[in-house]
Amino acid sequence: MSDEIERNSRALIGALIEVYETLRLICTNLPIPITLPKQETEFDGATGIQAVSRLVEIIEDQPINDFEKSMIWAAALHWLAACKLISRYLNYSADRVSRMEIELLIQQAGEALIAYLDGEEETDTP
Repeated sequence: MSDEIERNSRALIGALIEVYETLRLICTNLPIPITLPKQETEFDGATGIQAVSRLVEIIEDQPINDFEKSMIWAAALHWLAACKLISRYLNYSADRVSRMEIELLIQQAGEALIAYLDGEEETDTP
């Protein structure tokens, strides 16, 4: 069971990092760029939570359409919820429900970013 928990933990953290990096790149390319710290070597959840929390507060000021704002906002909030739940999962490793909650939140964050990118592509097409 311990190996399974370790694999699940690494997979969840890897998925969090992947969504965070996508969000970070999108924010860098906004009309008014928002810089989220790059996760250089090891994932720093505290720094990520602080940066993404700030993003949630300031995304409304971006000169982009409401759909794009709402997709970034939704992705950020889903990511924050998943990131905060990860500590519960790591402290209570047998908590399969926490793992499922985290997986769902990560998936929803990713889907919101995909919707943002799809919407962005549609507005660029003549």
